[in-house]
Amino acid sequence: MSCKRQICQLPGALGLTLAVVTALAAAPRAAAAQEDAPRVAAPAAARADSNVDFALGLSLGFLRQQGLGSELETGFIPSLLGLAYVPVAPRLFLRPGVRFGYVGLTQPPSSYGARLDEHGLQGSAELGLSYDAWLVPTLALGAGLEYRYLDFVGRGIVADSNAIDRKEWLGQFYAQAGLGLPIFRGALVVEPYARLQYTASDDRSLLQLGVDLTFEL
Repeated sequence: MSCKRQICQLPGALGLTLAVVTALAAAPRAAAAQEDAPRVAAPAAARADSNVDFALGLSLGFLRQQGLGSELETGFIPSLLGLAYVPVAPRLFLRPGVRFGYVGLTQPPSSYGARLDEHGLQGSAELGLSYDAWLVPTLALGAGLEYRYLDFVGRGIVADSNAIDRKEWLGQFYAQAGLGLPIFRGALVVEPYARLQYTASDDRSLLQLGVDLTFEL
């Protein structure tokens, strides 16, 4: 074979080599693109068909109610809560829940000589709708019972007496709106809320503001 013929065949060999190298380099990219394509739409579809999810947490509530005269008082009510998320449509969840709270950690202002302490336990069940997005809006209706104990305390020149002490059961109804902020990919949800509350035989209840902190199970 002459030198001239080798030189003429050299560009063809280089072209074939470059074509093979290009094909081998493009093959992994095409395979990766095929693997990544279904993952774009998978989370929303999988979330809609998922099972019921549960969450437990703590609620910090601040009840605004009418005090003596025209003064407004604020009572701190901590609660334990449990929630369930039942998928009904893509990103839309039915959210039943239960709450158990304690009333009496804070008492309204009173005179030194005499005061009326209120303590109680609350239990309620609620049903809400929640939409899963960057922020999680929720609307809920709830009803429950409060076991309340009223204690008259006298000091100094005022004699302590149990003449007006009493225990009572009171019904409660409320409507609540919240806006949750998912943190750590939804493992923790911080949800400020506002609640319009009605307590039977107690017209002091007005509005409760608070925040729910829930952890996904």
